[in-house]
Amino acid sequence: MGLFWSLAPAAMERPYQRLVPRSTDAPMKVEVLVHQGHSPPGAMPGPVVAKTEVERWFMAPGVRRIRLKEGVVRGSLFLPPGDGPFPGVIDMYGDEGGLIELRSGLLATRGFAALSLPYFDFEDLPKVMKELKLEYFEEAARFLQRHPKVKGPGVGVIGTGKGAELALSMITFLPEVVAAVSISGCSSNTVADLHYGEMTLPGLRFDMNKAKATTIKEALAKWEEKNGQKASEAKEVKLYGQVPPVEKMDESLSTLVNCEKLSLSTNCIERIANLNNLKNLRILSLGRNNIKNLNGLEAVADTLEELWISYNLIEKLRGIRVMRKLKVLYMSNNLVKDWAEFVRLAELPLLEDLVFVGNPLQEKYASSDQKNSWIEEATKRVPKLKKLDGTLVVKEEEEEGAEGAEGGEGGEGAN
Repeated sequence: MGLFWSLAPAAMERPYQRLVPRSTDAPMKVEVLVHQGHSPPGAMPGPVVAKTEVERWFMAPGVRRIRLKEGVVRGSLFLPPGDGPFPGVIDMYGDEGGLIELRSGLLATRGFAALSLPYFDFEDLPKVMKELKLEYFEEAARFLQRHPKVKGPGVGVIGTGKGAELALSMITFLPEVVAAVSISGCSSNTVADLHYGEMTLPGLRFDMNKAKATTIKEALAKWEEKNGQKASEAKEVKLYGQVPPVEKMDESLSTLVNCEKLSLSTNCIERIANLNNLKNLRILSLGRNNIKNLNGLEAVADTLEELWISYNLIEKLRGIRVMRKLKVLYMSNNLVKDWAEFVRLAELPLLEDLVFVGNPLQEKYASSDQKNSWIEEATKRVPKLKKLDGTLVVKEEEEEGAEGAEGGEGGEGAN
């Protein structure tokens, strides 16, 4: 439904997640929160004014799940309640491997006999998708076609990703398969060779050596063409999500002498560099890259007020102490795991807004009953924080002051 497929991650959340639960036996629970005010993309949401919880079940009452070990075929068969017979569907996913049963449970809930079919990295199946034999899928189709609860004469296949490619191959070569649904699949066989008898469909492969990254100079030229303005005169420059991605912060950045906000997020940058000429830079966005440390930020230490660097590979915070003007630091979903690194943030005299969720250190406190413990431990070490992971921090002295004020008003009223 639109409420879910249109979701985008908030600033403190891990990106590129799918709403996929781990089990068909329990519902997927989604907490829906309404925040005060409008939050632009990348910004922290306002205070929560209302919330509720939505449950989505993946198996209706009466649906049966049968673990399958039939010849070489592995998987799970989901049967609707009742005597049948039911239309049969083989359900496959992509190159993530393993057994994924969620869609099969939903199909059975809607009256289909659904076979969730893994083809590697499950039980005694091959661990990696090096090559595939269509005979395996042929045996699965024959098993489902002959099942007493399945209505013939043929069966259907639904696949996603690599599973979609296999669905097209099955309906092309196997007479048992009479319908196929391809979701996000390629029209050719890719990655792994597919064998059927004496025939082989070679897997199309890609060569990363032929890939060419976008340079900063090229990205700036595209930005100028799109915006009709010289980048050297602009106060805000957005170079995020370049295709192909930017890999290096090269010397062309030195032309951005008037830039106050620079976005280079969603690229493949590994190292912060060439910021020396950006004497007016206040906000720097480097989220969703491959950055491993904070070296290179010292060039903008006298002006930078906000650093957005979530979803990188940063484990150590060495060198951050030079960021004397930094007020906002969004660095969720990195690799910081020790309090010894976290306390380095206390050396930032103006830091007041921190997003740290998704780091291994914070994830130790990820359960709802430990959320307050995380806030308490973190703010004890960085006491100047006013907001942590989107939550306003209330200090003990402020609470006591508020209680005293309430008591004073009450006493005055009594008099």
